[in-house]
Amino acid sequence: MLVAPWAAGCAGVGFIGTTASSFLRHIRESEDPNVRYAAITKLSNPNCYDDESQKAEAVGLLVAALEGGEESVATQAAICRTLGALDRPEALTALRKAALAEDPIVRAEACRALGAIGTAEDATILARVMTADTSRDCRVAAIEALGDLEEVDPRIGLTLVEGMRNPDPAIRAASYQALKDVTGEDFGFEIDRWEELARSRLGDESPR
Repeated sequence: MLVAPWAAGCAGVGFIGTTASSFLRHIRESEDPNVRYAAITKLSNPNCYDDESQKAEAVGLLVAALEGGEESVATQAAICRTLGALDRPEALTALRKAALAEDPIVRAEACRALGAIGTAEDATILARVMTADTSRDCRVAAIEALGDLEEVDPRIGLTLVEGMRNPDPAIRAASYQALKDVTGEDFGFEIDRWEELARSRLGDESPR
């Protein structure tokens, strides 16, 4: 059963608590998918946790739920969003798999989460989604995530330059913004200047 993103806010969910302990309990015990969705969403708030060990517990539970494949598409997407917000490396393996999932909604949210917590290694996955995914939303999400990564392989600059040549204006705009984020420069839509900069940085393997 597909749980719509707005379903968690409906009156039927009721009060599910204010702490990570209560949210985790609902995820483990509730048979109502809307309650689980609401609890998963609320776990994205860093202020609901007592300490880092509880946050690690939440990541473990969410990863298991994501990899279990029994939750709805909307809930899997919510898990990816929450894992990105929690910013813990234990989630990376599951998010890398989710970035290649069957459903484009899940892929897009996994890409955004990788942009938030990923490493330079994840630039390769995101570049693959950017260039080969059949979903425009996924491609844009991957491009945006490349711009958000803390560390980026200099070769990614050339991939983003190619994105600026794409006939789709959304792809071009996202690639332009990502290039600005990655390089700290702004050449507008002067593609030749972006390409020159990207090629000049190929010899510098240090992360930005």
